[in-house]
Amino acid sequence: MRRRKSLAMLVVSCVCVPSLALADDGPWAEIGVGGQTDAKRAQYDVMVAVIDGSMDFPDRSVYRLAPGRHGLRLASYKRGAGGAMTAQPLALELQPCMRYVLAADHSRPEPQRSWRPRVVAAEPIAKCAKKYADRMSPTASPMASTEP
Repeated sequence: MRRRKSLAMLVVSCVCVPSLALADDGPWAEIGVGGQTDAKRAQYDVMVAVIDGSMDFPDRSVYRLAPGRHGLRLASYKRGAGGAMTAQPLALELQPCMRYVLAADHSRPEPQRSWRPRVVAAEPIAKCAKKYADRMSPTASPMASTEP
């Protein structure tokens, strides 16, 4: 009886908490947030609020995702008018074995946007590239597309 209850709890936890980490079946990409605040450049850290329409994932500083197109919603840690956090959408085309670091650019506010999400760095994930070198496209662009 105890084993059946444990198995049921495991199944429930797997169903209720989807994992963004990929199985070891191919190359991956990573999104990194945090440690990017530079007030002199009006650049601030962001928090990932939504990934591909889901808000049900653990809060992290690095998110492992499948390569391909992903829709994110990022919130800037720099508070807006009235002290509220503001959020912006960002669509990314992630390349395999690449890590993208994101931040909020507050340098040029627009009438409808006080900041813009930015890819501030992109670098290869050496462990991934080495493991999946045979599956890598030599013409793949290292930068993510930020088109909405």
